[in-house]
Parts: sequence; structure tokens; C-alpha cells
Amino acid sequence: MRSLWRIFWLELLALGRGGTFAILLALALGWVLVAPHLIVADGTAEGARALLIQYGLGGVFVLLMVSLLAAATGSIAAEREAKRLQLTEVRPVSGRVIFLGKYLALLFTGAVVLASSAGVILAKVGDISRPCSHVLRPVMESPRSEAEKAYEGYMQSPDTPKEVKQAKREAVIRLLEQRARDRYETVRTNQLARWSFAPVTATNLSVRLHFSGQFNLRETVSGEIAFGAAKGRIDGQSQTALIAPLLGAADGQELTFVNQGPVPLQFRPRQDIELLIPADAFGRNLLRATLELLAVLAATIAFGLFLGAALSRPVAMFTAMVLLLIGELGPSVAEQYPDQLETNRIDRLGLMISRAVAGVTQPFSQLTPIDSLIADDCVEMRETVEALAGDAVLLPLIFALLAGLSPRSTRSRV
Repeated sequence: MRSLWRIFWLELLALGRGGTFAILLALALGWVLVAPHLIVADGTAEGARALLIQYGLGGVFVLLMVSLLAAATGSIAAEREAKRLQLTEVRPVSGRVIFLGKYLALLFTGAVVLASSAGVILAKVGDISRPCSHVLRPVMESPRSEAEKAYEGYMQSPDTPKEVKQAKREAVIRLLEQRARDRYETVRTNQLARWSFAPVTATNLSVRLHFSGQFNLRETVSGEIAFGAAKGRIDGQSQTALIAPLLGAADGQELTFVNQGPVPLQFRPRQDIELLIPADAFGRNLLRATLELLAVLAATIAFGLFLGAALSRPVAMFTAMVLLLIGELGPSVAEQYPDQLETNRIDRLGLMISRAVAGVTQPFSQLTPIDSLIADDCVEMRETVEALAGDAVLLPLIFALLAGLSPRSTRSRV
């Protein structure tokens, strides 16, 4: 433990003397203060708040991810190649201890910069007590299960294209899974629609619906909505998120909606129907979101250190940046590239790599906590704890073990 503390302190001093810490802090705080004046909002207070959270906190997170990943890839590799590891090893220690000491120093740097930026955002937003809500969605079978059940009927349908029938089963399942995820329901005028939820007993509930009219035009939305004994009304325009407070105590598990507007309404049950249950305040929600972002940074730092322990510094940095780029683009490629076009080996190989990287890096490529903050959705404590336990503790320990087993390990020879 003493050796770990010394490695941590030496790395922290190196970050301070080299100016890395001061530069990151200055850039982060400067960006949070300047970004709202550089990016045009919609002119409303809510738009300015959303812009500050998304581009302020999101921009700092991206800055830290790229900077700390680059610092991590060079931290061990540069010392090894310059033969300075003996200076770092104040006593004979293993490569795992060196790895973890440097990891904790880089993580501490990221935590201070991220927390400082979040503090500035909290001060600028002002309303610390603004409430957030738990979000529940209808209880439905998974898109994968629905796709597998629909597969046989889809393949036997005369309307299914011949090239699809000749495609591999997994490719067709992916198509049907995406359809299930984006499947729309239509509620016609005076029609009653029902959706099942997990049992809820609460007061002050709200319902948030995302509508689209026919031909995706802006239409008038009007209707009655109820959850158990709690009732409310929806009035507004489609193509916007409409929130209806429910009056009365709710004790049930079925949401009903009667379309009283002039046109049919379309929406995706898995994505567009949300039951909002009051939770705590924005200040606590921001804290949980910051911890989730810190967990992502922790996993990124640990991966960079592992590359630096296993590869030379230029190769490690190049590999890290390429994988970071693929991780950002992978989900879009995997989601948007049509499976029908998998007609040659290059397409199949590219999609296979993109899907594999997207699956591994999905938690790191989506700023889900930031989206939740903007929408006043509660960042769940369970998810935050799982992220910290997995990304900030378990994953770094695994990478430390692998780094210690690497042929280019930093294990002391003293």
C-alpha cells in the first residue's frame, strides 16, 4: 500500500509540474464559461440551460476523455522507453502497483476537473432544488424476442424480398429487431389505447408522450389520459414532448389514452411513452451523472495505461485514438448500415468489427447521464453504483493484471 501511495504521489507531481493538471482545469472552466456565448440557443431559458449542460459538461467530458487517454498511453510507455522506471520505482514494486498508482493519479486529476466544471454549471443553472423524476416505460417483451417470434412468418410472407429470404438468419433477425424497437402504433380519433407498466403506488405522477402525426406533420394533440385513479389531459402539438400531470393518487399498472384530436396519432411504445415518478433534486442528479461520467473516464484511463504497458508509446497512442474513433462511430454504423447490403466480404468484415466495437464501447460512446440531466430524468443510483463498481474498480484491476502479464510489463527487475 505504501508503494502504491508513492507511485500515485509521484505521478500526481509529474502531472502538476508538466502543467497537465493546470491546463486541463483552465480549458475546462474556460469552456464551461464561454460555450454558452459561442453556441446559439433557441432564445429561451430552458434552451440556454440545455445548451449549458450538453455542451458545457459534455464538452469537458470529451476533453478529459481524449486528454487523459493520451496521457495514460504515454505514462508508462514513455518512462519505460526512456529507462526512467527505476526513478519511479522508489522500492522494488510490481508492474501492477505502478499501473494502479498511475491510474489513481490520472483518475484524481479527471475527478477534480470534472467536479469543478460541474460545480460551475450548478452555480450557473441556479435552481439546485429543481425536481427530477424516475422514468418508467411500458412492460413489453424485448425487441430480440419479438424479432425471433416474427422470423418464420416474415420469411414465409410473399412480400418479403427474395434477397432477404436468402440472407443469413442472424442478419434478418437484426432487421426485425430494429423494426421492433422502432415499431409505431397508431391511435385513431376516439380510440382507446392501453399499455401495461410495473405496479406503481404514488402521487404527483406525470406522463410524457412523444407524438407524430400522419406524414410527420405538426398536428393538434388532444386527449384524456389515466393511470389507475389518477387522471389528466394532453393538449398541444405533435412533434414535441408533451407532459401531462396526473391528478389523484395512482395505484395500478395500466396507462390508458383516449385520442380526442382530429387526426390519428403515431408513436413508438418502447421509446415514446414514459411515466414520470417524482424523485429528488437537480443537485443530487448532477452528482450522480458526474460520477457516471467519471466511471467512463476511469475505464478509458485504465485501457490507455494497458496499451502503454503492452505497446510502444506511438503505437499505443495511435491504437487508442483509432479505437476511440471507432467506438464513437461504431454504434451509428451498426445501426444505420442496412443488412441487405452485406453482399461482399469487405462489407461483412467492416460491419462485424463495427458491431463488436459498438457492443464493447457502448457505455463509453453515449452520454446518457447528460441527456437525462437535460430532460430532468433521474440518473438512477443503482446504475451509478454499477458503473463505478464495474468501470472504475473491476475493469482497472483486470487491466492491471493483464499489464503485469504483458511481455513489455513494467515489473521491476531490481
